[in-house]
Amino acid sequence: MTTNLAELEILSLDCQATAANPHEGHLLEIGWFPTQASAADNSTLTGLQAYLVSLPAGAVIPRPVERITGISSNIAAAGISSKIVWKRLVETAQQITIRNPLSSCPLVIHFARFEKPFLRQLYQKHSPKYAFPFQIICTHEIAIRLLPGLPRRGIRAIAGYFGHSMPELKRSMDHVIATAFIWKHLIELLDKTCGVSGLDQLIDWLAATKPPGRSGRSFPMNPEVHLQLPDKPGIYRMLRAKNGDPLYIGKAKSLKQRVNSYFRQKAAHAEHTLEMLTQARELDFTLTGSALEAAILESDEIKRSSPPYNIALRRRERVLTYCTKGLCHTAPVAEGDYAVGPLPAGRFIKTITAFGLWLAYGMQVNDDDQLDTLHSILALPPDYAPEIDCLKEGFKEFRVTYSSRLTHQSALRVLTALGAEFWRKRLQADALAEMVTETENYDKKQKESGREHVWTPEAVARTIENMIRHSAHLIRRARWFCLLSESSLAWTSAEQRDNYKILVVFANGAAVDRNIVKTAEKIPVPPGRAKSFRSRQNNIDLITYDRLRVLTTELRRLVSEGRDIELRLGPGVTLNRRGITKVLQWV
Repeated sequence: MTTNLAELEILSLDCQATAANPHEGHLLEIGWFPTQASAADNSTLTGLQAYLVSLPAGAVIPRPVERITGISSNIAAAGISSKIVWKRLVETAQQITIRNPLSSCPLVIHFARFEKPFLRQLYQKHSPKYAFPFQIICTHEIAIRLLPGLPRRGIRAIAGYFGHSMPELKRSMDHVIATAFIWKHLIELLDKTCGVSGLDQLIDWLAATKPPGRSGRSFPMNPEVHLQLPDKPGIYRMLRAKNGDPLYIGKAKSLKQRVNSYFRQKAAHAEHTLEMLTQARELDFTLTGSALEAAILESDEIKRSSPPYNIALRRRERVLTYCTKGLCHTAPVAEGDYAVGPLPAGRFIKTITAFGLWLAYGMQVNDDDQLDTLHSILALPPDYAPEIDCLKEGFKEFRVTYSSRLTHQSALRVLTALGAEFWRKRLQADALAEMVTETENYDKKQKESGREHVWTPEAVARTIENMIRHSAHLIRRARWFCLLSESSLAWTSAEQRDNYKILVVFANGAAVDRNIVKTAEKIPVPPGRAKSFRSRQNNIDLITYDRLRVLTTELRRLVSEGRDIELRLGPGVTLNRRGITKVLQWV
C-alpha cells in the first residue's frame, strides 16, 4: 500500500557549489530536512542539518558565488570533509527508511538537475559498493507541469507564489525549508487538480506528463487590481498579500501606464522582475503632486521597508563618512577637522584616503604598507591588480606628468583640482550619461570580449586619473547636496497652464511645502537658509543622501524636458534653467 504523499516522510535537500557541475567546481554546502508535508509548517524544524564542505587545497570560491551565497574563503575554512557529510546524510536516510520501509528514501529537491551530479559524485567517492540510497523527486519538474504559465519557477519565485519569503543569500538551510514548503503546496495542488495522492502515482504522472510549452504568461495578480489605476503620478507597491510587506516599490508619471506595462504578454523584463511578478498578488499605491515628488517618496519608502526586489536604493550596508582636509583619516560625523563629506563609504573612499597618504609619504614607495596604499588608490581586487613593477612604473609616470600640481598644496586641493581637470577632459570627450570608469566596467568587458586584461604602466596611470576624477566628483557632489538640502524649487508642469508652475520647498532634502503659484511670482527663500554648512553636513544621513541624489536626477530630467525651472538655494542664490544645467555637468 502506497503512503499518501501528505504523510510520506521525505528528505528536503539543497546543495551550493562553486560551479554548475562537479567537473568545473566543488561542493560548497549541503543541507537537508526530514519532514512530512502534513508537518511542513512545523516551526521547530527538528532534524534540520546544514554543513559547509571543505574545499580541496588550492580551490577558490569565485566572486559571483561568494556574492550570492555570502560564503567567503574564511567561512568555508570551517567546512568538514565530504566523507563525513555523506555518512551523515546516508544515516539520516536510513532512519527514514526504517520508520517508513520503502525501497529508498525520497529525496525532494527543487531543480534537482543541479544537485544530482554532486550527489552522484559523493556516492561514487564514498559508497560505490552499495545501491544509490535515494529516490530523487524534483519539485521544479512538478511545478512546470502544474503551473506552466507562471513567469518564473525558480525556488524563490515558487516559494513566494505560495506565500513563503526567502532571504537573498543562497544558503542550503533556507533552501531546504523553502523546498519543504513548496512540496507541501504542490502535492495539495496535485491531489486537487490531478488526483495524484501517492508516491507511485506521482512517479507515473511525471513520466506520462510532458512539460507543456509556454503559450503565454499567467500572472497571479487579478487584472482588476491593476487595470483600475489612475493616470496620475505616484508610487506603487507590489505585494504578496493585502497589507503585507512590499516586494517592490516603484515610481511613475502615470501609475496606470507604468504598472500595466508589467503585465503585457511580450514585455521584456529582467529576470528579477519576472521573479517578483510570479509572487505579486496585490497592489497598493500613493498619489503625488508630480513625478519629482514620486521619485523622492519612492526613495524614502524603499529605505523604510527595504523591499527585496529594490536593489539600487536599498543596500543597508552602505554608510556615509567624512574625511579630514588632509584626506588621510575618516570619521562617521563632521566634527573638528573632519570637514569633507558626506561621502558614501566604499571603493572611492579608499582611493581618497590612500591618495592623501601617498602625498603624505612624499609620493615614495619603500615598503609593503606603501604598496598597499598604491593598490588602494586603484581600488582593485587582488586578483586584478597589476604586477608590482608595473604598478610602480604607472605611479611614476603619473607623478612625472602632474608633478607641478602634486606639491605645495593641501591634499584636498590637489585632489579636487586634478579631478576637475580630468572631469573637464571627459566632458569634452563624452556625454555625461556615458561616463564610467574602466575598472567599474571591467567584469562586463571581460564577459563581452573574452580577452584577458593586460596591465601596462600607461593603463595604471589612466586608472589613477579615473579614480581621482570620480573621487573629486563625489566631493563636489557632497557640497552640492549640502546646498540643495535647504532649497526651494519651481518648475512648469505639463498638467498646469502656461502661467502657473509647481513650487516645492525642501528642508533637509524632504518636501515640506507644495503649492501651485503664478509663473511671475518670486519663489520663497528656503526656511533652512540660516543653517550652517557643518549643520547641514551632519543632518544628512543615508536616507537624506539618497533623497538628494534622486532630486538631482529629477532636476536633470526637468532640464532635459525643457521645463522652465528655478532653484533658490539662499537669499542671494537663485539658479535658472541655464545655471542648473551648468551645475549639473559637475555634480
